[in-house]
Amino acid sequence: MTAVATTSASLDRFVHEALLYAGPATFLASVLPLIDDAVAAEQAVMVAVDARKISQLQGALGTRSGAVRFVDMHALGTNPGRIIPAWIDFIAEQAEVGRGALGIGEPVWPGRSPAELVECERHEALLNLAFDGGAPWRLVCPYDTVGLDPAVIARSGCTHRSFAPGQAAHTIDFEEPPADFERPLTPPVGAFTEIRLVSDALRQARDVVTTAGHRVGLGRRTLGDLVLAVDELVANSLDHGGGRCVVRAWQDGTSAVCEVEDRGTIADPLAGRRRPKPDQPRGRGLWLVHQLCDLVELRTGPAGTIVRVHLADHG
Repeated sequence: MTAVATTSASLDRFVHEALLYAGPATFLASVLPLIDDAVAAEQAVMVAVDARKISQLQGALGTRSGAVRFVDMHALGTNPGRIIPAWIDFIAEQAEVGRGALGIGEPVWPGRSPAELVECERHEALLNLAFDGGAPWRLVCPYDTVGLDPAVIARSGCTHRSFAPGQAAHTIDFEEPPADFERPLTPPVGAFTEIRLVSDALRQARDVVTTAGHRVGLGRRTLGDLVLAVDELVANSLDHGGGRCVVRAWQDGTSAVCEVEDRGTIADPLAGRRRPKPDQPRGRGLWLVHQLCDLVELRTGPAGTIVRVHLADHG
């Protein structure tokens, strides 16, 4: 299927487009007209890209940059599981005043690890699930054809229904959400510690996680975050996964990696990616895990669930 381009600023649905560019100059040339058109139409604009691109865009826009909300994607989206809530908040603000919106978000950048790229692709697929059928708005996702592997570029056509206007025809092979949550995780790197827990055995899990954190030199605060994240996962597993679970921990470079496996199944593909309501008594565990960790990999299906978390000390 060839690309379908969006040509009208007046939308009646959520439009999720990929934008392929080759280097900084092409990025600016492709993105600036989108921003200018949206600002001229009095639409809200939020741009989530890296700090360098933000600086370039602000310089090119001059005084017009005041009409644009800029977010450092490398701060927001290191863990792709934290991105959807930011878009949900942005669109909710605009829906309250009946204002149209343009989003430009670049979660996939050169240098991402293979595991991060898999989660970025899942994030792109889940955007369609999160916003289809809701308020109409447009989200454009830039992909750097110079810095990214061609396979990553090719997969952009599986998670976007169209490419931005003005580009050469590219192949769209759109896959309906939800994303594949049964794709196997890569095996642990090197030696790992494994314990099997039943009922109230959180102390054992904390000891294993603390040891893994010490091995990679996690500071006290970061180690506390990792222990809290695994606490939440273990508590969820013991509650909803048949009263038992397996915890594994190991080192991957400068990151501590821990995973919790159980026999339960998570039915909601967006679990942990919606901000809990203030009066919500339960269901906060995965949300908190996403806020605490650098990367969260979730696999669930009839055979059970594994949630793997990564955390490094960022100083």
